[in-house]
This record gives sequence, C-alpha cells and structure tokens, in this order.
Amino acid sequence: MPTSRAGLRQLGFCDSGTLLTAPVNPIVMGLRDKATMVTDMKFKQNKDYRNRVLPNMIGFKLDCESLQPSMAMLKALIGWLNSNCDIQAITFPQSPGAANGDVYQFAGANQAGLDFEYLITQDKRSLKATIEIAMEYARAQAFIDAADSASPVVFAGIVGSGADFTKYRAPYFISFEAPKATALFGGADLVARSYSIKTKNKKSIYNASIVDYLTFNFMIQARDASVATQIAKLATVLSPSVYVKEQNGTGLFDAFDFNAGVLTLDSAYNDSDDERSLTLTFSADVSLSDIAFQFGATYGGDVADTTGVKGGTMKVGY
Repeated sequence: MPTSRAGLRQLGFCDSGTLLTAPVNPIVMGLRDKATMVTDMKFKQNKDYRNRVLPNMIGFKLDCESLQPSMAMLKALIGWLNSNCDIQAITFPQSPGAANGDVYQFAGANQAGLDFEYLITQDKRSLKATIEIAMEYARAQAFIDAADSASPVVFAGIVGSGADFTKYRAPYFISFEAPKATALFGGADLVARSYSIKTKNKKSIYNASIVDYLTFNFMIQARDASVATQIAKLATVLSPSVYVKEQNGTGLFDAFDFNAGVLTLDSAYNDSDDERSLTLTFSADVSLSDIAFQFGATYGGDVADTTGVKGGTMKVGY
C-alpha cells in the first residue's frame, strides 16, 4: 500500500523574522482552490561539452489561490512584497496516523519572493499567491532535508488549514462608477466584468521577485451600447476618478477608490448578430507608495473591524 500523500495542508505567512519565534500578523490562505508546489532540480542547469548535466541551483515555486480574500489579506500581502515575510508550507502527513507532514519554512536566509493576483469576476473572487526562490544546490539540499523533520509553527487562533466559511467571498456587484458618483452601467446590463490587481516584478539572482508596481486592470462590459451611450462614454475624460464596490454581507463591502489621473480608459464596441456590447477598460501600473487602505464602518467594515477582515477600501492615488 503506498504511503505517500499528496496535498498542501496549510500555507501561512507572517511578518519577516517572526516565524521561528512568535509569528506576528499570521495569515493563512485557508479556504482555497488547488495548490501546486514544484521543486525544480534543473533550475539554470549547466552542461559540459559532452552534454553531461551538472547541478547549479534548485528552484522552489508554490502557487495557492485563496477563496477568502479580504482587504486585510490584500494589505498584508502588499506589505510582504520584496522578500519581506516569513512563509510556512505544511504538506499532509506522508503516512496514516502521522502527526505532521513535511514543513517548508521560508525564513531567515531562505526567505522567498512573493507575487500575487487579486481577482474579481462574475464567477469568483480570489487572491492567488505565488512564492518563488532558487537556492544553491547544497543549501537547497539542507532546506529539503530540514522539511522532513521540522515541527510546524502554530499560528495563534488558526486551526488546520485555516479554512473559514464565514470569510468566503462570493461575487456580488454593487456599482462601478466613473467618474466617482456616476454609475457606468446597471447590473442588469452587464455581460462580463473582471477586476485584476497583480504584481509587476523583476527577479533577483535567487529568482525572488522584486516589486515596485501593481498592475490594475478593471474591465466592465455591458449590453447598454446604443449610439447615445457610446457618445456619452467617449465623452468621458481620459483618466476619470473610478470607484468600484463589491458587497461582502449586509452593510459590508470592499471598495476600490481611484483618484482622477490614475487609470486611463480604453473602450471597444461590438455589434454582431449575436451580441451588441460596449467594453470599458481602466488600467495602469501604480507605485506601491501610492496605495493606502481605509477601514471602519465608513469604508466597508464595521466599528469593530479595524483591519479589513469584514470589509474595507483600497485608496489609490497620488
């Protein structure tokens, strides 16, 4: 009977330098889609003139997509960019009855780079994190060997994978305004929508991401595409203020509030036998220094929510 077990039990993050002592600001991906962890033994592999393979570095890459993406999680991941966090990945036990699986601890000299994409469509709201680093061959060997015997660090208040069904975020369109306070389309007119916030990276010599900008791409498509509507939308200033809201629960929401001059507008009109629609796309790369968060009852949460777990507003501008 095979004893090897596939799967990731928990993926957790905390402030840099705290994982191996007392994790500060712990967050786990919790309720999620499939995760993938790849150990690339051939990372930048060398060969001699006889085509013999010579080891160089070993690469590690882990992808995991959370289905409980809060403003608190989004803010934390932005703060943890540029190898600024500790990460723990725990696999399922490799044999029945075992207490723990393998424990990969990306901390200290082995801190990994981080990328993410926050995504809202009509089908899903999620936050996908990608962890990546390459290590010298001997260092990677020691890292893998340690994962077989390391004990997992327990994150306070988090049990198991950290899945919390009360934090699940289903799509729930409230409004898309451009300029702010002017609704573009009503919900009944919508054909599609896609709001994406993702890191724009470059790589260090250890294949860890270095991030200075986030790429915003907010698209909304509607059947309200009459000539009058086209003229009205084309008359919109090239870079208006934009305000987007997504409901979390009664009285709770996540919002994205862009100053004028941040995003630029691009439009496309489609008129065919099957569909008549107008697509508006607002996009730009934005410096991390031009992003702030607002929490509390006015901004999507409630009086007790000061961290953005229930709701909040991402403020983008300069």
